[in-house]
Amino acid sequence: MLAPLSIVPARRAGLVLIILEGVAVVAMVLMACAVLLLVAQGRGPQNDAPLRDLLVPAAGVGASAIALGLSFGLLSFAGFEQVATLGEEVEKSRFTIPRVLIGTVLGAGVVFTLVTAAETLGFGTDRAGVARFTTSTSLLADLSARYFGGWSGDLFDGLAICSALGGALASIVAASRILFALCRDMFPSSPMARISQASGTPRDAAVCVVVAAIVGYLILRLVFRASGSDAFFWGSTLGALALLVAYLLVVISAAGALLRPSGGARWLLFIPALAAVAIAYTLWVNVYPPQPGAYRVIPWLVLAWCCVPVIATLLHPRLLDLVASGCLATRDRMKQD
Repeated sequence: MLAPLSIVPARRAGLVLIILEGVAVVAMVLMACAVLLLVAQGRGPQNDAPLRDLLVPAAGVGASAIALGLSFGLLSFAGFEQVATLGEEVEKSRFTIPRVLIGTVLGAGVVFTLVTAAETLGFGTDRAGVARFTTSTSLLADLSARYFGGWSGDLFDGLAICSALGGALASIVAASRILFALCRDMFPSSPMARISQASGTPRDAAVCVVVAAIVGYLILRLVFRASGSDAFFWGSTLGALALLVAYLLVVISAAGALLRPSGGARWLLFIPALAAVAIAYTLWVNVYPPQPGAYRVIPWLVLAWCCVPVIATLLHPRLLDLVASGCLATRDRMKQD
């Protein structure tokens, strides 16, 4: 299903994403509001609604534990920047994309805060509630079934599948556009640097991304004996940590832009500096102290992967010139949009 959708024009793929994710988000918001209302009426696992526990960490929860949890919080926001990869396919991209980015961050922030509050209070903040929360394999489905019956839990399991399909499609579309752009700038004769005449999309790059995802999943299952949930959480952790590195580079670039003579007010450096400290600390607590199992190795795999382009650039300095010239050409095309 995902392979055909990943090679159709972005407008059609976007419509499918809106349907898949839109229905799931609306259902999550309605369910979260209903749960919070029931908890406020005293029908939650605790007699009174412990609203204080939403804002004040429990005893024994330190800064490192909060930072470790932030890596999963960032994963919940991950993907908002993927719209930027469609800059060459969106009409009036210089007008549309910044507004979509801002709107996505604000909307995701509201939804994430609301749903997390419902999950926290709905399961309960006492020891038994935290145990139910941490052992749940489908938080929304279990929470919905707890308050509204088994049928609603099955419904949210189905919506979770739809949402996962939407997230996978968004990732494939974004990755294929990035792969296409890199190959177009560095290896213009490569098949992955071509646009399909039939669909107007980088079909070969999309197929390459889909095949790589399937191979990676098979390796996790067959070589490392991962269960389906293991493969999901391992891959999610890899992606979240890699995105943290990308976000760190972005805030460093923002700071560099502010340091230029025409960069603007220097006091704004406080914002990227604060973001850089938060991201760096979150990365650190994922490395030390070492986490159990595969999570002990995953941060080092991310570090090794991020070092690959650095080493390649050092060995072949011309690659940097090719990428830079490609970025300038893309900027010129977007200015003409």
